[in-house]
Amino acid sequence: MSHLHGTGSAEWDVDEKVMRRFFGEKDEKNRIFIEVGAARPDYLSISRLFRDNGWIVMSVEPNPEFCRLQREAGNDVLEFACGGRDEDNVDFTVVDSRASDSGEVSYESFSSLGMKQDFKAIAPPNLQLRNIKVKMRRLSTLIELHAAGCQELSILSIDVEGWELEVLEGLDFSRHQPKCIILENLFNDVGYRKYLFERGYRLWRVLPPNDIYLHRCIPMSRLETAIFCLWDSIYCRFAMRWASIRSALGRSQNSAKIRVA
Repeated sequence: MSHLHGTGSAEWDVDEKVMRRFFGEKDEKNRIFIEVGAARPDYLSISRLFRDNGWIVMSVEPNPEFCRLQREAGNDVLEFACGGRDEDNVDFTVVDSRASDSGEVSYESFSSLGMKQDFKAIAPPNLQLRNIKVKMRRLSTLIELHAAGCQELSILSIDVEGWELEVLEGLDFSRHQPKCIILENLFNDVGYRKYLFERGYRLWRVLPPNDIYLHRCIPMSRLETAIFCLWDSIYCRFAMRWASIRSALGRSQNSAKIRVA
């Protein structure tokens, strides 16, 4: 792309890198960016750059506070959680504590359908938690209701604090195939990669904490293919090694608990 309006605000400029490499300037108004776990409209937002460049952005966010901020910024937002089924009155944990002294980061680090163990392990002490009820929808349900007329599902971004695979379970890949998927993978879970590989996606790059996956219909250069193959090998070995270490630590902790009991 020869010119971008605005600047990237996402971690490691993942927004700029994806837009420049895979999406040109033609027919931008017909492209759609779906962001599950939209959080704030500005700080660390992956979708902001695309919205500023004329894309259709479908923001999905269950946290009422974030929805308020999105609407105040003039953005449409769908106030739902995403999962593998359509259901109302689902429990959602909101973290009211601020995660930094600057006050810039609040809520997004831990609010979710339920704090998973890996996130509990890195959570700061004395978090202020409260449970609310939210509506949960399958991602394909939301696409059919709110984006059925869009010609191209270009990018899907998911950042839901460890619930990414549950969101993907609600996407019918036979009908909805985004060209690019940006997936938060904070703990380098190899299961994410395996799940998407089985559905026709390959890992292009890792820009922590995000993995970037491309559908097999998107061509890569020979250099990119070579880099991908090398990274594929390194990533697999690292992920398997890390999974083994975590499993061993888990067994050790459980044994210690049993001895104490």
